[in-house]
Amino acid sequence: MGRCVVIGAGELDQKFLQDFSWREQDFIICADGGFSHARQAGIRPDLLIGDQDSYSEGFPQGIPALTCRPEKDDSDMMLAVKEGLARGYRDFVLLGATGGRFDHTLANLQTIAYGLAHGAFVLIADRDNMITMLQNDTVVLPRINGYYLSVFSYTEVCDGVSLEGVKYPLQQARLTNWFPLGLSNEILAESARVTVQEGILVIVVSKDRRR
Repeated sequence: MGRCVVIGAGELDQKFLQDFSWREQDFIICADGGFSHARQAGIRPDLLIGDQDSYSEGFPQGIPALTCRPEKDDSDMMLAVKEGLARGYRDFVLLGATGGRFDHTLANLQTIAYGLAHGAFVLIADRDNMITMLQNDTVVLPRINGYYLSVFSYTEVCDGVSLEGVKYPLQQARLTNWFPLGLSNEILAESARVTVQEGILVIVVSKDRRR
């Protein structure tokens, strides 16, 4: 199965959205006000979902839509990911998931964790950042000039954290969620190898605009 791309109502650079690495088989969901971003970029979603509190014009005719009441437990982004999971998708990219209200950004981090708990890979991407999570696993990340690599413990503790191919390597380290030991590393080799043996690790690849 292909990839599910969710466009949210957060800050979203239009050029980044237009130049995003779209795939022919992408299933595109707009989470409420994310439809404004998609419409400005000339992107037609496959599904609209949300309570329309951040898109007051009302969803247009001709595009399948799932509407809900504003009084709900799930964020619109979470609803979109749950709908994608129900349709069988296990590879997600969330756009428009950062910036603006910081509480929404935190909620979207929890949406990554929810996807991970349900067997899915979820990536938040914006113009300068890529954010995902890793649980009891290893990932290989390519070096991208001008970008930093940071890792943080999402669970209380992450044990067996190893970083290879980086400026500040780690071997079998313990990271906690109250001290940012993994901040601002750099990939020196062609790729970096990130491992966490136990726990959920947040992985952030961020561009330094000064470089």
